[in-house]
Amino acid sequence: MGYFEYFTKEQTEQVHEATMQVLEDAGLDIKYEPARQVLAKGGCRVDGVRVHFPRKVVEAQIKNAPSQFTLYARNSEKDVLIGGENIAFMPCYGAPFVNNLDEGRRPSTLQDYQNFAKLAYSIPYIDITGGMMAEPNDVPIEKRNAQMMYSSMRFSDKPFMGSGTGPEGAKETIKMASMVFGSEEAMAKKPPFISILCSLTPLAYDDKMCGGIMEYARAGMPQLISSLSIAGATSPVTMEGTLVVQNAEVLAGITLAQMVRPGTPVVFAGSSSSAAMRYGTLSIGAPEMAVNTAATAQMARFYGLPSRGGGALSDAKTVDAQAGFEAMQSQLMATLSGINFVLHSAGILEGYIVASYEKFIIDSEICGMCKRIKQGESVTSEKLAVDVIKQVGPGGEYLTNMHTFKHFKKELYSPILEEKDNFASWNSKGAVSIEKKANAKWKELLEKYKEPSLPPESEKALKSYVESP
Repeated sequence: MGYFEYFTKEQTEQVHEATMQVLEDAGLDIKYEPARQVLAKGGCRVDGVRVHFPRKVVEAQIKNAPSQFTLYARNSEKDVLIGGENIAFMPCYGAPFVNNLDEGRRPSTLQDYQNFAKLAYSIPYIDITGGMMAEPNDVPIEKRNAQMMYSSMRFSDKPFMGSGTGPEGAKETIKMASMVFGSEEAMAKKPPFISILCSLTPLAYDDKMCGGIMEYARAGMPQLISSLSIAGATSPVTMEGTLVVQNAEVLAGITLAQMVRPGTPVVFAGSSSSAAMRYGTLSIGAPEMAVNTAATAQMARFYGLPSRGGGALSDAKTVDAQAGFEAMQSQLMATLSGINFVLHSAGILEGYIVASYEKFIIDSEICGMCKRIKQGESVTSEKLAVDVIKQVGPGGEYLTNMHTFKHFKKELYSPILEEKDNFASWNSKGAVSIEKKANAKWKELLEKYKEPSLPPESEKALKSYVESP
Protein backbone atom coordinates (compact mmCIF):
# COMPACT_ATOMS: atom_id res chain seq x y z
CA MET A 1 0.00 0.00 0.00
CA GLY A 2 1.07 3.59 -0.50
CA TYR A 3 1.76 6.04 2.32
CA PHE A 4 0.00 9.17 3.44
CA GLU A 5 2.59 11.95 3.46
CA TYR A 6 2.19 15.35 5.06
CA PHE A 7 5.06 17.14 3.36
CA THR A 8 6.37 17.41 -0.17
CA LYS A 9 9.91 16.31 -0.91
CA GLU A 10 11.02 19.96 -0.87
CA GLN A 11 9.35 20.60 2.49
CA THR A 12 10.99 17.50 3.97
CA GLU A 13 14.36 18.83 2.86
CA GLN A 14 13.51 22.19 4.47
CA VAL A 15 12.86 20.42 7.79
CA HIS A 16 16.19 18.62 7.46
CA GLU A 17 18.04 21.86 6.69
CA ALA A 18 16.49 23.59 9.70
CA THR A 19 17.42 20.62 11.88
CA MET A 20 21.04 20.71 10.75
CA GLN A 21 21.19 24.43 11.62
CA VAL A 22 19.84 23.78 15.11
CA LEU A 23 22.21 20.88 15.73
CA GLU A 24 25.26 22.86 14.65
CA ASP A 25 24.44 26.35 15.91
CA ALA A 26 22.26 25.86 19.01
CA GLY A 27 23.50 22.38 19.88
CA LEU A 28 22.27 20.19 22.74
CA ASP A 29 23.13 20.02 26.42
CA ILE A 30 24.63 16.56 26.99
CA LYS A 31 24.80 16.09 30.76
CA TYR A 32 26.95 12.95 30.78
CA GLU A 33 30.70 13.38 30.61
CA PRO A 34 31.46 9.99 28.95
CA ALA A 35 28.97 10.85 26.19
CA ARG A 36 30.58 14.25 25.64
CA GLN A 37 33.96 12.54 25.34
CA VAL A 38 32.66 10.15 22.68
CA LEU A 39 31.01 12.97 20.75
CA ALA A 40 34.12 15.16 20.91
CA LYS A 41 36.27 12.30 19.65
CA GLY A 42 33.77 11.80 16.82
CA GLY A 43 34.07 15.37 15.58
CA CYS A 44 31.51 17.35 17.59
CA ARG A 45 32.40 20.66 19.23
CA VAL A 46 32.04 20.59 23.01
CA ASP A 47 31.71 23.75 25.12
CA GLY A 48 31.01 22.80 28.73
CA VAL A 49 27.90 20.61 28.63
CA ARG A 50 26.84 22.11 25.29
CA VAL A 51 27.62 19.94 22.27
CA HIS A 52 27.45 21.23 18.70
CA PHE A 53 26.88 18.62 16.00
CA PRO A 54 28.38 19.41 12.56
CA ARG A 55 26.19 18.44 9.62
CA LYS A 56 28.73 16.14 8.00
CA VAL A 57 29.27 14.27 11.28
CA VAL A 58 25.54 13.68 11.82
CA GLU A 59 24.84 12.69 8.22
CA ALA A 60 27.78 10.26 8.21
CA GLN A 61 26.70 8.58 11.46
CA ILE A 62 23.07 8.18 10.33
CA LYS A 63 24.29 6.15 7.36
CA ASN A 64 25.86 3.61 9.75
CA ALA A 65 22.47 2.61 11.18
CA PRO A 66 20.61 -0.26 9.44
CA SER A 67 17.39 0.49 7.56
CA GLN A 68 15.76 -2.57 9.15
CA PHE A 69 16.52 -5.31 11.64
CA THR A 70 14.89 -8.32 13.29
CA LEU A 71 13.91 -8.94 16.89
CA TYR A 72 14.34 -12.66 17.57
CA ALA A 73 11.70 -14.27 19.75
CA ARG A 74 12.13 -17.35 21.90
CA ASN A 75 9.56 -18.85 19.56
CA SER A 76 11.04 -18.25 16.10
CA GLU A 77 7.56 -18.09 14.57
CA LYS A 78 7.13 -14.80 16.44
CA ASP A 79 10.26 -13.02 15.22
CA VAL A 80 9.49 -9.39 14.34
CA LEU A 81 11.02 -7.45 11.45
CA ILE A 82 11.37 -3.75 12.27
CA GLY A 83 11.51 -1.48 9.22
CA GLY A 84 10.60 -1.62 5.56
CA GLU A 85 6.91 -2.19 4.90
CA ASN A 86 6.30 -3.78 8.29
CA ILE A 87 4.34 -2.51 11.28
CA ALA A 88 4.75 -3.91 14.81
CA PHE A 89 2.35 -3.25 17.67
CA MET A 90 3.54 -3.07 21.28
CA PRO A 91 1.15 -2.49 24.24
CA CYS A 92 0.97 0.22 26.90
CA TYR A 93 4.10 1.57 28.55
CA GLY A 94 4.92 3.50 31.72
CA ALA A 95 1.53 3.58 33.46
CA PRO A 96 1.69 3.94 37.28
CA PHE A 97 -2.07 3.24 37.58
CA VAL A 98 -4.50 0.66 36.19
CA ASN A 99 -8.23 0.76 35.66
CA ASN A 100 -10.94 -1.84 35.14
CA LEU A 101 -14.72 -1.95 35.44
CA ASP A 102 -14.63 -4.06 38.59
CA GLU A 103 -12.19 -2.09 40.75
CA GLY A 104 -11.95 1.34 39.15
CA ARG A 105 -8.65 3.25 39.20
CA ARG A 106 -5.81 2.16 41.52
CA PRO A 107 -1.99 1.98 41.67
CA SER A 108 -0.64 -0.82 39.48
CA THR A 109 1.07 -3.91 40.88
CA LEU A 110 3.35 -6.71 39.72
CA GLN A 111 0.26 -8.86 39.21
CA ASP A 112 -1.07 -6.28 36.76
CA TYR A 113 2.23 -6.30 34.88
CA GLN A 114 2.10 -10.08 34.65
CA ASN A 115 -1.54 -9.98 33.53
CA PHE A 116 -0.69 -7.59 30.70
CA ALA A 117 2.26 -9.78 29.70
CA LYS A 118 -0.11 -12.74 29.47
CA LEU A 119 -2.69 -10.74 27.49
CA ALA A 120 -0.05 -9.45 25.07
CA TYR A 121 1.15 -13.02 24.59
CA SER A 122 -2.38 -14.29 23.99
CA ILE A 123 -3.49 -11.66 21.45
CA PRO A 124 -2.11 -12.31 17.94
CA TYR A 125 -2.23 -8.64 16.90
CA ILE A 126 0.29 -7.62 19.60
CA ASP A 127 3.78 -8.37 18.29
CA ILE A 128 6.06 -7.43 21.19
CA THR A 129 5.55 -8.10 24.91
CA GLY A 130 6.93 -6.14 27.81
CA GLY A 131 8.27 -2.79 28.65
CA MET A 132 6.81 -1.13 31.71
CA MET A 133 3.21 -1.95 30.75
CA ALA A 134 2.10 -1.22 34.30
CA GLU A 135 4.59 -0.12 36.94
CA PRO A 136 4.78 -2.68 39.79
CA ASN A 137 4.43 -0.22 42.67
CA ASP A 138 4.35 -3.07 45.21
CA VAL A 139 7.94 -4.06 44.33
CA PRO A 140 10.90 -2.08 45.75
CA ILE A 141 12.36 0.25 43.13
CA GLU A 142 15.71 -1.54 43.11
CA LYS A 143 13.94 -4.82 42.21
CA ARG A 144 11.32 -3.58 39.74
CA ASN A 145 13.27 -3.96 36.53
CA ALA A 146 14.40 -7.48 37.41
CA GLN A 147 10.83 -8.55 38.19
CA MET A 148 9.52 -7.06 34.95
CA MET A 149 12.24 -8.65 32.81
CA TYR A 150 11.67 -12.02 34.47
CA SER A 151 7.93 -11.76 33.87
CA SER A 152 8.39 -10.68 30.24
CA MET A 153 10.57 -13.70 29.47
CA ARG A 154 8.60 -16.18 31.56
CA PHE A 155 5.02 -15.36 30.56
CA SER A 156 5.59 -14.75 26.83
CA ASP A 157 7.76 -16.12 24.05
CA LYS A 158 7.52 -12.96 21.95
CA PRO A 159 10.27 -10.30 21.79
CA PHE A 160 10.11 -7.83 24.68
CA MET A 161 11.29 -4.40 25.78
CA GLY A 162 14.24 -3.82 28.10
CA SER A 163 14.69 -1.20 30.79
CA GLY A 164 14.66 2.43 29.71
CA THR A 165 15.72 3.92 33.03
CA GLY A 166 19.48 4.28 32.54
CA PRO A 167 22.80 2.41 32.36
CA GLU A 168 22.23 0.17 35.41
CA GLY A 169 18.86 -0.99 34.09
CA ALA A 170 20.44 -1.59 30.68
CA LYS A 171 23.20 -3.73 32.19
CA GLU A 172 20.67 -5.72 34.20
CA THR A 173 18.44 -6.30 31.16
CA ILE A 174 21.38 -7.52 29.08
CA LYS A 175 22.56 -9.81 31.89
CA MET A 176 19.12 -11.35 32.45
CA ALA A 177 18.41 -11.78 28.74
CA SER A 178 21.72 -13.62 28.34
CA MET A 179 20.41 -16.26 30.78
CA VAL A 180 17.79 -17.17 28.19
CA PHE A 181 19.23 -16.16 24.83
CA GLY A 182 22.96 -16.88 25.24
CA SER A 183 26.02 -14.66 25.40
CA GLU A 184 26.14 -10.95 24.66
CA GLU A 185 27.90 -11.81 21.42
CA ALA A 186 25.07 -14.15 20.43
CA MET A 187 22.44 -11.54 21.30
CA ALA A 188 24.25 -8.87 19.28
CA LYS A 189 23.76 -11.11 16.24
CA LYS A 190 20.17 -12.05 17.10
CA PRO A 191 18.77 -9.40 19.49
CA PRO A 192 15.73 -10.60 21.49
CA PHE A 193 14.65 -7.24 22.89
CA ILE A 194 14.54 -3.51 22.21
CA SER A 195 14.61 -0.55 24.61
CA ILE A 196 13.59 3.10 24.62
CA LEU A 197 15.85 6.00 25.59
CA CYS A 198 14.44 9.53 25.55
CA SER A 199 15.74 13.06 25.17
CA LEU A 200 15.22 15.73 27.82
CA THR A 201 13.31 18.18 25.69
CA PRO A 202 14.06 20.85 24.68
CA LEU A 203 17.47 20.01 23.22
CA ALA A 204 19.10 17.99 26.01
CA TYR A 205 19.94 14.49 27.24
CA ASP A 206 20.47 13.66 30.90
CA ASP A 207 23.08 11.31 32.31
CA LYS A 208 20.72 8.34 32.66
CA MET A 209 19.49 8.39 29.08
CA CYS A 210 22.97 8.93 27.62
CA GLY A 211 24.29 6.14 29.83
CA GLY A 212 21.51 3.83 28.67
CA ILE A 213 22.12 4.62 25.00
CA MET A 214 25.81 3.86 25.41
CA GLU A 215 25.36 0.59 27.34
CA TYR A 216 22.87 -0.82 24.85
CA ALA A 217 24.97 0.38 21.91
CA ARG A 218 28.11 -1.32 23.30
CA ALA A 219 26.13 -4.57 23.40
CA GLY A 220 24.68 -4.02 19.91
CA MET A 221 21.14 -3.97 21.28
CA PRO A 222 18.36 -2.20 19.33
CA GLN A 223 16.89 0.94 20.82
CA LEU A 224 14.22 3.52 20.17
CA ILE A 225 15.86 6.95 20.29
CA SER A 226 12.84 9.01 21.24
CA SER A 227 11.70 12.60 21.65
CA LEU A 228 8.46 13.84 23.15
CA SER A 229 8.34 17.56 22.45
CA ILE A 230 5.21 19.47 23.47
CA ALA A 231 4.15 22.14 21.00
CA GLY A 232 3.61 25.40 22.86
CA ALA A 233 5.41 24.20 25.99
CA THR A 234 8.79 22.53 25.34
CA SER A 235 8.95 23.32 21.62
CA PRO A 236 7.57 25.98 19.25
CA VAL A 237 3.78 26.06 19.03
CA THR A 238 3.92 25.25 15.32
CA MET A 239 4.11 21.58 14.41
CA GLU A 240 6.91 22.37 11.96
CA GLY A 241 9.01 23.94 14.72
CA THR A 242 8.20 21.06 17.05
CA LEU A 243 9.29 18.62 14.35
CA VAL A 244 12.64 20.42 14.06
CA VAL A 245 13.23 20.14 17.83
CA GLN A 246 12.20 16.48 17.80
CA ASN A 247 14.36 15.81 14.76
CA ALA A 248 17.43 17.41 16.35
CA GLU A 249 17.04 15.44 19.59
CA VAL A 250 16.54 12.10 17.87
CA LEU A 251 19.42 12.58 15.43
CA ALA A 252 21.76 13.60 18.28
CA GLY A 253 20.92 10.41 20.17
CA ILE A 254 21.38 8.27 17.05
CA THR A 255 24.73 9.95 16.40
CA LEU A 256 25.90 9.03 19.91
CA ALA A 257 24.75 5.41 19.53
CA GLN A 258 26.55 5.02 16.19
CA MET A 259 29.76 6.54 17.54
CA VAL A 260 29.75 4.00 20.36
CA ARG A 261 29.13 1.09 18.01
CA PRO A 262 28.64 1.64 14.27
CA GLY A 263 25.69 -0.35 12.98
CA THR A 264 23.75 -0.30 16.26
CA PRO A 265 20.08 -0.91 15.32
CA VAL A 266 18.03 2.20 16.11
CA VAL A 267 14.49 3.39 15.54
CA PHE A 268 13.78 7.04 14.72
CA ALA A 269 11.18 7.56 17.44
CA GLY A 270 8.87 10.56 17.61
CA SER A 271 6.01 10.91 20.08
CA SER A 272 5.57 14.69 20.12
CA SER A 273 2.19 16.35 20.39
CA SER A 274 0.68 19.61 21.57
CA ALA A 275 -0.08 21.23 24.89
CA ALA A 276 -3.71 21.59 25.92
CA MET A 277 -3.32 25.35 26.19
CA ARG A 278 -6.29 25.82 28.49
CA TYR A 279 -4.70 23.53 31.07
CA GLY A 280 -0.97 23.66 30.28
CA THR A 281 -0.76 19.87 30.02
CA LEU A 282 0.35 17.41 27.36
CA SER A 283 -2.46 16.20 25.09
CA ILE A 284 -1.82 12.85 23.42
CA GLY A 285 -5.36 12.61 22.06
CA ALA A 286 -4.94 15.80 19.99
CA PRO A 287 -4.92 15.72 16.18
CA GLU A 288 -1.45 17.25 16.40
CA MET A 289 -0.24 13.89 17.70
CA ALA A 290 -1.45 12.29 14.47
CA VAL A 291 0.18 15.08 12.44
CA ASN A 292 3.50 14.43 14.16
CA THR A 293 3.13 10.69 13.62
CA ALA A 294 2.83 11.16 9.86
CA ALA A 295 5.73 13.63 9.85
CA THR A 296 7.90 11.26 11.91
CA ALA A 297 7.32 8.42 9.46
CA GLN A 298 8.23 10.71 6.58
CA MET A 299 11.42 12.01 8.20
CA ALA A 300 12.52 8.46 9.11
CA ARG A 301 12.13 7.41 5.47
CA PHE A 302 14.15 10.49 4.47
CA TYR A 303 17.01 9.21 6.67
CA GLY A 304 16.54 5.55 5.69
CA LEU A 305 15.68 4.47 9.24
CA PRO A 306 12.82 2.51 10.87
CA SER A 307 10.24 4.74 12.56
CA ARG A 308 8.23 4.80 15.78
CA GLY A 309 5.09 6.84 16.30
CA GLY A 310 1.40 6.74 17.07
CA GLY A 311 -0.37 4.34 19.39
CA ALA A 312 -3.91 3.91 20.67
CA LEU A 313 -3.51 7.13 22.61
CA SER A 314 -6.13 9.03 24.57
CA ASP A 315 -6.55 11.72 27.20
CA ALA A 316 -9.89 10.18 28.24
CA LYS A 317 -10.37 9.23 31.88
CA THR A 318 -12.49 6.18 31.19
CA VAL A 319 -13.30 3.78 28.36
CA ASP A 320 -15.78 5.93 26.48
CA ALA A 321 -16.37 7.42 23.04
CA GLN A 322 -13.46 9.85 23.50
CA ALA A 323 -11.12 6.96 24.27
CA GLY A 324 -12.30 5.20 21.12
CA PHE A 325 -12.07 8.01 18.59
CA GLU A 326 -8.76 9.35 19.89
CA ALA A 327 -7.20 5.87 19.91
CA MET A 328 -8.29 5.05 16.37
CA GLN A 329 -7.17 8.47 15.10
CA SER A 330 -3.58 7.91 16.18
CA GLN A 331 -3.39 4.18 15.47
CA LEU A 332 -4.79 4.54 11.96
CA MET A 333 -2.45 7.43 11.14
CA ALA A 334 0.51 5.29 12.19
CA THR A 335 -0.73 2.56 9.86
CA LEU A 336 -1.40 4.79 6.87
CA SER A 337 1.77 6.88 7.17
CA GLY A 338 4.14 3.90 7.29
CA ILE A 339 5.25 3.81 10.94
CA ASN A 340 7.17 0.60 11.72
CA PHE A 341 7.01 0.40 15.52
CA VAL A 342 3.90 1.47 17.44
CA LEU A 343 4.43 1.79 21.17
CA HIS A 344 1.32 2.27 23.37
CA SER A 345 -0.81 0.25 20.96
CA ALA A 346 -3.16 -1.04 23.65
CA GLY A 347 -4.53 0.12 26.98
CA ILE A 348 -3.50 3.74 27.51
CA LEU A 349 -5.80 6.28 29.20
CA GLU A 350 -5.17 9.67 30.83
CA GLY A 351 -2.17 10.66 28.73
CA TYR A 352 0.09 7.68 29.58
CA ILE A 353 -0.89 7.62 33.29
CA VAL A 354 -3.36 4.70 33.31
CA ALA A 355 -3.37 1.23 31.74
CA SER A 356 -6.95 0.03 31.28
CA TYR A 357 -7.80 -3.67 31.05
CA GLU A 358 -10.91 -3.03 28.97
CA LYS A 359 -9.18 -0.55 26.66
CA PHE A 360 -6.34 -3.06 26.22
CA ILE A 361 -8.83 -5.44 24.61
CA ILE A 362 -10.64 -2.76 22.58
CA ASP A 363 -7.33 -1.36 21.32
CA SER A 364 -6.19 -4.87 20.38
CA GLU A 365 -9.23 -5.00 18.12
CA ILE A 366 -8.07 -1.70 16.61
CA CYS A 367 -4.63 -3.28 16.04
CA GLY A 368 -6.26 -6.16 14.19
CA MET A 369 -8.32 -3.81 12.04
CA CYS A 370 -5.27 -1.69 11.24
CA LYS A 371 -3.26 -4.78 10.30
CA ARG A 372 -6.05 -5.73 7.89
CA ILE A 373 -5.86 -2.27 6.32
CA LYS A 374 -2.05 -2.48 6.21
CA GLN A 375 -2.29 -5.87 4.48
CA GLY A 376 -3.19 -4.11 1.25
CA GLU A 377 -4.63 -5.69 -1.87
CA SER A 378 -3.27 -7.43 -4.95
CA VAL A 379 -5.17 -7.15 -8.21
CA THR A 380 -5.31 -10.65 -9.73
CA SER A 381 -7.78 -12.44 -11.98
CA GLU A 382 -8.85 -14.58 -9.01
CA LYS A 383 -9.60 -11.49 -6.92
CA LEU A 384 -11.29 -9.58 -9.73
CA ALA A 385 -13.59 -12.60 -9.95
CA VAL A 386 -15.02 -11.76 -13.38
CA ASP A 387 -16.01 -15.38 -14.08
CA VAL A 388 -17.74 -15.61 -10.69
CA ILE A 389 -19.63 -12.35 -11.32
CA LYS A 390 -20.79 -13.67 -14.71
CA GLN A 391 -21.81 -16.98 -13.15
CA VAL A 392 -23.88 -15.38 -10.38
CA GLY A 393 -25.27 -12.72 -12.69
CA PRO A 394 -27.80 -9.96 -11.89
CA GLY A 395 -29.93 -10.59 -8.83
CA GLY A 396 -27.89 -13.55 -7.57
CA GLU A 397 -26.06 -14.10 -4.28
CA TYR A 398 -22.48 -14.87 -3.29
CA LEU A 399 -22.94 -16.18 0.24
CA THR A 400 -23.08 -19.84 -0.86
CA ASN A 401 -20.68 -19.51 -3.80
CA MET A 402 -17.51 -21.64 -3.67
CA HIS A 403 -15.40 -18.55 -4.39
CA THR A 404 -16.63 -17.09 -1.09
CA PHE A 405 -15.88 -20.29 0.84
CA LYS A 406 -12.42 -20.40 -0.70
CA HIS A 407 -11.38 -16.84 0.17
CA PHE A 408 -13.44 -15.36 3.01
CA LYS A 409 -11.11 -16.37 5.87
CA LYS A 410 -8.16 -14.56 4.28
CA GLU A 411 -10.06 -11.69 2.71
CA LEU A 412 -12.33 -10.58 5.56
CA TYR A 413 -11.22 -9.53 9.04
CA SER A 414 -12.70 -11.62 11.84
CA PRO A 415 -13.22 -9.46 14.95
CA ILE A 416 -12.46 -10.73 18.42
CA LEU A 417 -14.84 -8.34 20.14
CA GLU A 418 -17.14 -6.28 17.92
CA GLU A 419 -20.91 -6.66 18.04
CA LYS A 420 -22.17 -7.62 14.55
CA ASP A 421 -25.47 -9.31 15.38
CA ASN A 422 -28.86 -7.73 14.61
CA PHE A 423 -30.55 -5.54 17.21
CA ALA A 424 -33.16 -8.07 18.32
CA SER A 425 -30.57 -10.77 18.94
CA TRP A 426 -28.18 -8.35 20.69
CA ASN A 427 -31.01 -7.06 22.87
CA SER A 428 -32.18 -10.57 23.77
CA LYS A 429 -28.67 -11.43 24.98
CA GLY A 430 -28.68 -8.55 27.46
CA ALA A 431 -27.72 -5.56 25.27
CA VAL A 432 -24.11 -5.84 26.49
CA SER A 433 -21.97 -2.75 25.82
CA ILE A 434 -18.55 -3.02 24.21
CA GLU A 435 -16.85 -2.08 27.50
CA LYS A 436 -18.58 -4.97 29.29
CA LYS A 437 -17.69 -7.36 26.48
CA ALA A 438 -14.08 -6.24 26.80
CA ASN A 439 -14.25 -6.82 30.56
CA ALA A 440 -15.41 -10.39 29.97
CA LYS A 441 -12.81 -10.94 27.25
CA TRP A 442 -9.71 -10.06 29.29
CA LYS A 443 -10.91 -12.32 32.07
CA GLU A 444 -11.52 -15.13 29.59
CA LEU A 445 -8.03 -14.75 28.09
CA LEU A 446 -6.37 -14.84 31.51
CA GLU A 447 -8.42 -17.86 32.53
CA LYS A 448 -7.45 -19.76 29.37
CA TYR A 449 -3.82 -18.61 29.41
CA LYS A 450 -1.20 -21.35 29.19
CA GLU A 451 2.38 -20.43 30.04
CA PRO A 452 4.87 -21.00 27.21
CA SER A 453 7.74 -23.35 27.95
CA LEU A 454 10.99 -21.85 29.23
CA PRO A 455 14.14 -24.02 29.40
CA PRO A 456 14.53 -25.22 33.03
CA GLU A 457 18.11 -23.96 33.30
CA SER A 458 17.02 -20.49 32.13
CA GLU A 459 14.07 -20.46 34.52
CA LYS A 460 16.34 -21.48 37.40
CA ALA A 461 18.94 -18.81 36.60
CA LEU A 462 16.35 -16.04 36.26
CA LYS A 463 14.52 -17.01 39.44
CA SER A 464 17.77 -17.19 41.39
CA TYR A 465 18.77 -13.73 40.14
CA VAL A 466 15.40 -12.15 40.98
CA GLU A 467 15.32 -13.69 44.47
CA SER A 468 18.91 -12.78 45.34
CA PRO A 469 19.36 -9.98 47.95
